[in-house]
Amino acid sequence: MKTYNSSELTRLGRQMVTPFLVEIYTEGGLDKIKINEILRIIPRKRLVAKAKWRGTTVVVKIFFASLRWKRNLSGELSGINLLRKNGLRAPAILHEGELADKKGAALVLEFVEDSKTIGEYFNEAESASERQLWFSKSIRAIGVCHRSGLWQSDLHMDNFLQSKNHIYYLDGGGIRILEDYSSNDLIYKNIALFFAQFKVENDENIGTLLKDYCLENKKLNTLNKKQITDKVREARILRIANYEKKIFRSTTAHRNIRSIRRFVVHARDIYSSSFESFVGDPNSYIKKECIMKDGNSTTVAEFNFDGEICVIKRYNLKSLWQKMKYLFKPSRAAKCWRNSLMLRMLGVETPRPFMIIEERLFGLLRQKAYFVCEKIEAPNLMEYFEDKKLKNSELVQIIAKFRNLFQIMIDYKISHGDMKASNFIFHNEQLIVLDLDGMKRHQSNRSFKKAIMKDFNRFMKNWRNNEYEEEFKSMIDELDILTNS
Repeated sequence: MKTYNSSELTRLGRQMVTPFLVEIYTEGGLDKIKINEILRIIPRKRLVAKAKWRGTTVVVKIFFASLRWKRNLSGELSGINLLRKNGLRAPAILHEGELADKKGAALVLEFVEDSKTIGEYFNEAESASERQLWFSKSIRAIGVCHRSGLWQSDLHMDNFLQSKNHIYYLDGGGIRILEDYSSNDLIYKNIALFFAQFKVENDENIGTLLKDYCLENKKLNTLNKKQITDKVREARILRIANYEKKIFRSTTAHRNIRSIRRFVVHARDIYSSSFESFVGDPNSYIKKECIMKDGNSTTVAEFNFDGEICVIKRYNLKSLWQKMKYLFKPSRAAKCWRNSLMLRMLGVETPRPFMIIEERLFGLLRQKAYFVCEKIEAPNLMEYFEDKKLKNSELVQIIAKFRNLFQIMIDYKISHGDMKASNFIFHNEQLIVLDLDGMKRHQSNRSFKKAIMKDFNRFMKNWRNNEYEEEFKSMIDELDILTNS
């Protein structure tokens, strides 16, 4: 079994094959820890793993960030000690020591038996009421933390561990002292940070969850729902901006591949024996009989990828001018990738993006670009309306879905760019948004208002002089664009 030091852990990045060993200093000299399962990894910085040490199952945190591992270890120890000092449960510290090369350190923690994080319970929940239960447990745990004079800078469900109806607080490195309890601003921001991680549809539960919070933190008898809702929106916009900086990098969910000939980003879970073949020649997967659209600038086709029907969009750059134009700006495929992930983060349904491929000269000059996503086996909205006489209840449901979509677009300053009815699908009681290469998230109110009004005008063109025009017009007229943008 291989033994790794700090330099090797840094070099390996995410490519660590378990089991392996690390050596740490103890009072008796060097001791071995067997790493069995990696729970979380931040490449070149740290990892968290389930391990075996001295015959006992433990959790080990290994810090190996160059020049920062001592500070990171100290922050983790300080946070755990603060939790325990204030009467909050945290896994016991069993040992802390430097790695053998003295360029990193390991913190050995108690492994809490029969436990799962609240995040795991939440993801396994099979009903809305179950998910609400785990929301409630999380917000009450946050209330207990605040009541104890502490707050977490990195606040999410996986930082709460439940065992035998007890909550344990994880991630000591994110624990901070609540310096000024007379000001609610930090508490409001911290609560908003938690809510902002979830889809916009969850915001309707904020009022109920704030009551749960106040059951634990009676120092705050009431919380201003509107203030917190506004801060949730601000926090979510910041999360989106930070997320957009990472979506073309290698992360837990995605992997990028760069070469002089191409740039690829793909979902890690789609990698297979067919992947290299597809990336090497995506054109060969565009069959004439499967073409859905064949325009000058875009070719769209469906194809079978490892048994799953997918859609491939090829964006063609015909002229030297177009190639020069896209040298310093994102390709349309890259825009689709970014906008798909942004919408899904907000809870807006859109076909799952699988990968983008950009063909390049000398690693820079873009040529063709490809966007691959899942195929939704359903007619688009225009076909849907033409094929059947809608019941009034169904029309009401579709209009409600559009109202929710447009409200999200207003709240987050998003314009679509081409709101033809054929760019939407209503399927399984969900509204699915297509054709995202013209979508834009605006920074200024002025540009957003101009773009969203153009969107609404194009949307209403779909229903002009037909039986649905008045219903859609009334829905748009109800939206308060000026106030919310």
